[in-house]
Amino acid sequence: MEDVTPLNLEDQPKLFGLRYDQLIAILGSLIASTQLYSWMSPIPVMGGHDLRIDIAIFVFLAGPLYSLVTLRNSAGYWENILNFYFSSQVLIPGPDPNPTRFLLDETLVEFSE
Repeated sequence: MEDVTPLNLEDQPKLFGLRYDQLIAILGSLIASTQLYSWMSPIPVMGGHDLRIDIAIFVFLAGPLYSLVTLRNSAGYWENILNFYFSSQVLIPGPDPNPTRFLLDETLVEFSE
């Protein structure tokens, strides 16, 4: 039987809500930072503080920063993100507010048992 599922080419494949390049950037920065931390010799600074943990954290944060920058390029999207996390909202179930996302004039295949 032929698969007739509509393919939305505007969506990009995602895993854990991230595109694959963003996920690889985060995992790569995590691996790079832990390897850098283990390969470096201790760098003592004032009061016996070890500077290599700060360098490793900075290298690790490059991956999430890349993911945040490449989410979308519009300022409206960033405003929606900030409003989502910093404003109270009540989600009420109901009809789809965007009915144009579905293909309404598509002929569907009849399945028999």
